[in-house]
Amino acid sequence: MTRLQLSAAAILAAAFPAPACAAAACAGCTLVWEDEFDGDAVDPAKWEFMTGDGSQYGIPGWGNNELQYYRAENASVADGNLIIAAREESFGGYDYTSARLRSLGRGDWRYGRFEVRAKLPVGQGMWPAFWMLPSSDIYGGWAASGEIDIMEMVGFDPDRIHGTIHFGGPYPENTSSGASTLLAAGSAHAAYHEYAIEWEPTEIRWYVDGVQYATKTSWYSTGGPYPAPFDQAFHMLLNLAVGGNWPGNPDATTVFPQYLIVDYVRVYQLPENVEPPRRVFDDMEHGDPFGNGWFAFGSDIGGGGIDPNYDDLPPENGGGVSLQTGWGSGGTAGYLGGFGRYSPMELTGSLDRFEFWINPDPGEYTLEINLQEDDNFDGAFGNGDDEFQYTCVVSATGPCAIAGGGWQQVSLPLADFFDDNTAFPGGNGDLDAIAPTSGGNGELINIVIAVVSHDGTDVSFRTDYWIFAGDLPDTDGDGQADALDNCSETPNPGQADSDGDSIGNACDLDIGGPDGSDDCVVNFVDLSLLEAAFFTTPSSPNWNPDADFTGAGGEPDGIINFFDLQLMEDRFFTVPGPSGLPNDCG
Repeated sequence: MTRLQLSAAAILAAAFPAPACAAAACAGCTLVWEDEFDGDAVDPAKWEFMTGDGSQYGIPGWGNNELQYYRAENASVADGNLIIAAREESFGGYDYTSARLRSLGRGDWRYGRFEVRAKLPVGQGMWPAFWMLPSSDIYGGWAASGEIDIMEMVGFDPDRIHGTIHFGGPYPENTSSGASTLLAAGSAHAAYHEYAIEWEPTEIRWYVDGVQYATKTSWYSTGGPYPAPFDQAFHMLLNLAVGGNWPGNPDATTVFPQYLIVDYVRVYQLPENVEPPRRVFDDMEHGDPFGNGWFAFGSDIGGGGIDPNYDDLPPENGGGVSLQTGWGSGGTAGYLGGFGRYSPMELTGSLDRFEFWINPDPGEYTLEINLQEDDNFDGAFGNGDDEFQYTCVVSATGPCAIAGGGWQQVSLPLADFFDDNTAFPGGNGDLDAIAPTSGGNGELINIVIAVVSHDGTDVSFRTDYWIFAGDLPDTDGDGQADALDNCSETPNPGQADSDGDSIGNACDLDIGGPDGSDDCVVNFVDLSLLEAAFFTTPSSPNWNPDADFTGAGGEPDGIINFFDLQLMEDRFFTVPGPSGLPNDCG
C-alpha cells in the first residue's frame, strides 16, 4: 500500500464515518428463531394450531372454563402481522371462536430471551396471552413441570400487563408467583408494545418495551430439585381466550370481533446456554402409553406388550417413568411382534440422528427400528408411503446395545436408515420427514420397533427418552459452534482474542484495543498500530499482540509481518468479523 493510496483512503474516511456497532436484544444473546409473519399464512414449520374446546387435550374449557372454541380459521397473516380474531359466533356448541397456536416440536428451548411485539384486544372477557409450557412433563403434571406467562392481559383491566410463573406440585398442589406493570391508558390496544422475558438457570426477568418490571429467582417443583422445573425445554403459545375464571364473561359492553395483532415473535439464546437441537418424540413421562398414541402387536409365534415402569430409569433425562416391554417366543426363533407410537412430526433443521435409552435384559435379538413417513399425506401409514429401517442387534457383545449391560444411550445416524418398502411398496425413497405443505415429501408419522429373537429366548427391555438430535452449525469446522465462535469465518479452535472485544484475532483487524479506538472499522488507527509493531516478536519492546492475527489455523504465529499487513490491506475500510457474538460489527 503506497502513501498516495493511504492519503486517498484518509479522504474517504473523513467523508464516510465508521458504522456503529450493532447490539443484540440482550447482552450476550444470539437470535436463533423468529417469525416476522411476512407471508400470507401461518407457517406450519413454526406453529401448530390447537383446536377445539380443550377436551382433545384432556383439559375441557382449557382448564379455565373458557367460552371459546379454537379454530385455525381464526388466525390469518397479512401485512406482516399475525391476526388472531375472537368472534361472537356459534360453533361446536360454543358462542365464541378464536385461535391458539404453539411451537411444540417446532421451537423448544431452555433459557434465553423470548419476545413478542403486539397490539392487544380490548373489552370485558378478553384474555390475550403469550406464554410457555414445558415440552415434556419431566417433573409431573401441571404445574409440577412449570409454566411461564410472558404476557397476559384481562379485559376488565386492559392497561395492566401481567407476568407469572406457575410451579410446585401437580394440580391442586400448584402455586404461582407474579407481578404486573401499567401501560399508558389505552396504549396496549392502540399501539404495539414489546413483551419479553429473559430466562437464565436461576432467574427469570420480565420486560415491556425494554424496561424490566419483575424478577423471579425462587420456585420449586415436587418432581425434582431446584432449579426445577425451569431447567427443561419449553415451547411458546399465542392465544386469545374469551371468558374464563380470571377475565370473566363478555358483557353488553364487549364489542366483537376483537383482535390480537402480532408483529413478530423472536427467540434469542445466551451463547453460554446454546444447546444442540433436540426434538423429543416421547419422554414416557405421561405413564400412559396407550393413552398417548402407543400401540403393540404380536406375531404368529409370539406376543407381548408395553407398560409404564416407575422403578427402572436411565441416568439422564429419565424423569419418573420409562417404558417396559416384553415378548414371549414360545421357544421359537423369529419375529415376535412389536410396538410403536403414532405422533406426526416434522424433522426440520439440523436434526441428523435418532437417539434413545435402553436397558436390555440378557438375550440375543434384533430390534428393527422403523421410521414411517406419510408420503401421500393421508394421515396414516400404508401403500404409497416410505419406511426407513435400522437393524439394531442386541447381544452380549452388541454392537447396537449390550444385553445385560444396564442403561445405554443408542445414537443412530438418520443416514444409516435404509429404505424398506417390502411390506408397503411406494414412497419416493427420500427420508426428509417434512410435510408436503412445508415443501417436503412427507412428515414422520410413526416410529415402530419390531422384535426378532435370534435363538428362541424371550425378549424384554426398558426404554426411555426417544429424541431426534443434531449439532449446532459450525461453518468453519473449527470445533466451535457458530453461536459460540468469536470468528466464524476462519477456523480458530483456540479462540484467541487479544483485545477482548469478542471478535477473534483471525477475523479482527480493528485492533485499537479497549481504550476507545475500537470503532468497528479497519482504518488508519489500526494500521498505525500495526506499522509500529511491524517485524516484531513477543520479546520486542513495541510488540502488540493485537496486530498478530495470522498464522496456522487462524491462530497468532508470534511475528507481525507481511502476512498481517496483507490481510489488513485486503480489509482496509471494512468492518471486522463476523464473530457470531453480539458486538460483532459485521
